[in-house]
Amino acid sequence: MLGKFTQAYTNSLMSAVNEKAQPRVRDDDPRVRRTRVAVLNAARGLFIQHGYAGVTMEEVAEAAGVAKRTLYNNYSDKAALFATMVEHTVAYAESFAQELNQTVFVGVTKANVSTSLETLGVRLAQAILRIEVISLRRMLIGESRDFPGIGADYFERAPGQVLQALATGFEALGRRRILRVRDPQSAATQFAYLIAGSHLDRALMTGEVPAQSVIDATARDGVTTFLARYGLT
Repeated sequence: MLGKFTQAYTNSLMSAVNEKAQPRVRDDDPRVRRTRVAVLNAARGLFIQHGYAGVTMEEVAEAAGVAKRTLYNNYSDKAALFATMVEHTVAYAESFAQELNQTVFVGVTKANVSTSLETLGVRLAQAILRIEVISLRRMLIGESRDFPGIGADYFERAPGQVLQALATGFEALGRRRILRVRDPQSAATQFAYLIAGSHLDRALMTGEVPAQSVIDATARDGVTTFLARYGLT
């Protein structure tokens, strides 16, 4: 059972990412887009509540308000649907990481490093501590014992890419003598934990996230601590 699921999940994830694997229905049809949004929202709620094994395609179709045939026209099986749901969350993290590399660190100077990192810290904390992200992580943790490849893939492509983008940015700021960074990977890990780690730990255990004002204040305090270690003055 595990081998069959792992292979199905891998194949479905590759199809979701690989542009050569075109869907059997038109992507530019507004009705198709609305259907997929409804299906993914329904599937996310059911998978989070009941786990992968506890959900059937029939239940997803009913929750989404679509015919079972319509569901199968868009997603060949449950593994494909599950992979697409995870892919949507991963894509958000990947776009965030790409933005870090392309824009966020470019305008950082000695004069604005504190403000720039504070803005980054607040944005990152808010992205990490979204309830939909927390719920997905909790589900993946629950499924990882039976399906370890899911959690590993999610970590590598979501938080892993963000951490790598942070490390790349901090390394560049070190070269420009804006920060004092000898180990960019360690600096990235510390930055991420300082701005959101304590709240993330609690949220993963309880399923609840703090108020946005609390998230923002913690992120700002974390940046202050980070700069006390890595700042030049």
